[in-house]
Parts: sequence; C-alpha cells; structure tokens
Amino acid sequence: MADALRSVDFVARLAEAWDGKGRHPFNPAYEHCCLLQIAGLPLRLALFRWRDLSEEHRQMLLVAGRKGVEFGRACAWCFGEGEGARS
Repeated sequence: MADALRSVDFVARLAEAWDGKGRHPFNPAYEHCCLLQIAGLPLRLALFRWRDLSEEHRQMLLVAGRKGVEFGRACAWCFGEGEGARS
C-alpha cells in the first residue's frame, strides 16, 4: 500500500480535479469553495484554472487539501468507519 501511495502524484491529481478533468473532477461550486475557505483565500479564485493560480495559491490549496483529508480520516475514525486515522 505504501508503494502505491508513493507512486501517486498528488499535485497532478489536485490540478486535474481543480480543472474539471480526470476521473474525479471537483464541483466548482462546492469543492473549490471549500478548499479556498480552508486555505483562507478569496472565493473568486474558483474561476481560475490551476495553471493560472500563483505558486503561493497552489501551495496553500495543497495544504488545504491535506487538511481536508486528515479531517476526513479523523471523522471516519470517530464514527467507526475504516481503520482509524492514519498518516
């Protein structure tokens, strides 16, 4: 499992999802706004394509995505789903 995780390019997956491409595209009205709010960024950035965001904004969104994943894992553990919170 750890090898499979290392082979995933999370930046590329986030960029694809942000731009509405890939197997799991984001809903701009919902996921974009959630990530932007977690990152403390203005909601108007939801209108930008990934490549048009500044490097600082992309980095902040990556951190926000990580926080969202960690929060989801903690909730799953609290509610008895999955195998608990993991790094």
